[in-house]
This record gives sequence, C-alpha cells and structure tokens, in this order.
Amino acid sequence: MTNPFVILSEAKDLLLRTARKSRSLVAVLLGMTVGSCIHGKLPPREFYRLRLPPLPDSLGAYYRDGGSSTLLSGAIAIVPYVTPGIYGDGNIVYRIGDSEMGAYPNREWAVPLSTMLGMFTEDIFRARPLTRDPAVFDPPSPRSSPFLWRGLVRELEEVDRGQRVYAVVRLDARIIRAKDDSVLWSGSARLERPVPEGTMPAIVDMLSQLASDAILQLQDNARASLAGPAASAVRTPQGSTSSRP
Repeated sequence: MTNPFVILSEAKDLLLRTARKSRSLVAVLLGMTVGSCIHGKLPPREFYRLRLPPLPDSLGAYYRDGGSSTLLSGAIAIVPYVTPGIYGDGNIVYRIGDSEMGAYPNREWAVPLSTMLGMFTEDIFRARPLTRDPAVFDPPSPRSSPFLWRGLVRELEEVDRGQRVYAVVRLDARIIRAKDDSVLWSGSARLERPVPEGTMPAIVDMLSQLASDAILQLQDNARASLAGPAASAVRTPQGSTSSRP
C-alpha cells in the first residue's frame, strides 16, 4: 500500500508551487496532514546544508602584482550571522509573493544558518584575503582581532510567484574596529534567481550560490572602500544588488 505521507508530501509540494496564493488550499492541506498524523507516523524530517561553490580566481593577478600591500593589518574575526525571527528557527523558509511567509515543518537546516554563513565567509576570506592575517570564524575572543565582520540575514528563502520558483538572498554586513567599536564600512547585497526545477535540492543549491555571490560582493565593496582605489580596479564592487528576471 502506498504510504499516505509520501502522497501528502508530494501533494504539498505541488500545491505550494502552483496555488500558494490560495490560503484555503494551504489550510486544507495542513489540516489533512495533521489529521493523518494522528493515526500514523509523522512525515520524515529532511536536513539540508549550504555548500560553498568553487570561488572565482579574480584576485590572483592582483596579489601577484603587489596588491597584497593594501591589505588591512592584522586579522578579522567573523562572528555568527544574526538570523532574526523566522530565519533563526532552523526550518527552511519560503515566501509567497512579496509578503506572505512560512517555514517547512519537516525541512530543516542541518547546521544553524548563522554558522553556515559564518563558515562561508571564513572560507571566502581565506581564499581572497582582506587582511594580512587569516580570517577566523567564531574565535573564543573575537575582540582579540583588530577587526570584526558582523553579518545579518535580511532574506534567504524560496519564493513562489504563481507557478514559478525563485531563490532570494539578501545579506547586510559591517566591518567593526574592535578597539573602539567604530563602524569602518557597511554594505548590503541582494540577489534573486529562478529555480526552474522547483525541487528542494535545487533550491538549496541556488541559495548556496547566491549566498556565496552575496558575500563576494560585500567583500569587494569593503575592499574598494577600505583598501583604496587600486583594489577597486580588480572587480567592480556592488554594495547593493538586485537581480530579477
């Protein structure tokens, strides 16, 4: 006999992609799920994590030509990203249109989003340095480093518009001088791209790509602002980006 929860899960995905604008359909579906769970097992939990894609080598020639002399002196400590509200609950977030939001009850991040983004940033900053000493994520004493990187999640979700599925990431960041807690630089990056497959693995892969691209854009913007005009010639910085088909 076919497992009713598999059928419900597949039906939920279809309805959420094609009819999420109808609150009544979503409510009916959730009611069916809850009613069925009373007499059987809960749908299986699914765990996902962001994966850092290959990084571009756009700064290789810059460093070989002496650009490393413009790096900030010391190290930068990366603290866990702030994940306000629904983004910090551990479940993968979706949005219907521009304002209606929810979270999948059984699809979760395997590692807290605040940690995954911090690890992304550390990997990017070690491959493409902003400071002369290596960047470190979540050190025991962050203020022992001259600089702090503080990130904030504004958007990181699946977005459903009618029958089309998108992935959206918007991150804000600041570089703080630790000794006096002054803000040396701040920026924002937003990216949005379609996910034609509409499946959760494809959505997570796209969120991974967009998160990486957003951190790279933030780093470029900070480099241009703090390291001088020589750094800005490597790649045009984009402090705030919106990409929509």
